[in-house]
Amino acid sequence: MNIRAPRAGAVPRRAIRLRPRAAQSVRKGNAMLHRMGDGISPVPRGRAGLPLAHRLTRWTLAAALALPAALTAGCGGGPAAPAGARPTAVVDASRLRLPLDRYLLSPDESALVARGYRVLLAECMDRFGLSGPPEPPRSEGPHTWGERRYGITDLALAAQAGYRVSTHPPVPVARPSANDDPRTLTALTGRGAPTVNGRPVPPGGCSDETDRRLRADAPTGADEYLAQRLDQDSYFRSERDPRVQKAAQAWSACMRGHGLRYPTPLSAPADPRFRNWPVSRLEITTATTDIACKRQTNLVGIWSGVEADLQRAGIAAHRDALEKVRLTNEAQLRVVSDLHLR
Repeated sequence: MNIRAPRAGAVPRRAIRLRPRAAQSVRKGNAMLHRMGDGISPVPRGRAGLPLAHRLTRWTLAAALALPAALTAGCGGGPAAPAGARPTAVVDASRLRLPLDRYLLSPDESALVARGYRVLLAECMDRFGLSGPPEPPRSEGPHTWGERRYGITDLALAAQAGYRVSTHPPVPVARPSANDDPRTLTALTGRGAPTVNGRPVPPGGCSDETDRRLRADAPTGADEYLAQRLDQDSYFRSERDPRVQKAAQAWSACMRGHGLRYPTPLSAPADPRFRNWPVSRLEITTATTDIACKRQTNLVGIWSGVEADLQRAGIAAHRDALEKVRLTNEAQLRVVSDLHLR
């Protein structure tokens, strides 16, 4: 059995461990940015986004800047369990912490840095008499990366919202106008004319200038995607582990016992019947049964334990490089804190 995450839905992952999101599509090479919004959010995570402007060809894509430049961060992981030890039972995954979380921005931190990025970008664009990307509506979602990494575990929420992160439908995001102003794209990316409205465009445009401001005190030479790559790798390696496969099969058998047929824990939230609003009674029944079967089989405890061991090995092999990533995250958070956005 190969436990594959469903295609990306409304919002991340853990950004998988993926968010926000100028790339909310970043938390798995974009492969999976979390069905944070509708149920599952495996990996990647901890980065609000990329210097997207390097990939923009039209200002209409600037909405992608809803999440910014480079991020990555989090909390800590405990010591490895003794060989052969019984996996810890995990009921509430919101309390779950994996070792790489120390090097990944939390969802709330990612959202905060994304907001800071937009504020700094708007300041730069304002020098040219132009507007920056609009502020997207605040979205509801997990506050920790572990909350939905292995599927839902919040029984109270599932009893009301099924696989959704909220009882309220997501707020639609307005699309930017198709009437692109070439001056805006030039100021944003630094491509084209050397000046806009009589002012010199900074190297790489306002996008690169904003990145430089965010990382002004960050160490040089940091591999900003290292933690995400290790995080993604540990997720996919752990899902192939025989212990996780066995637990997933036990979960599937438990679901069948309740008349619900899903081959993997990630296939249930991807059920196309659960895409529309309002949330159906079937979705709520499926979601609450899903959680009951996770608890019965200790799927989350087994899976997270296997992955934690893999992450510890990755950290040991890249400790110095990961410390640079952690310091980069802290540097960006200091810059954002000076903007008083909270």
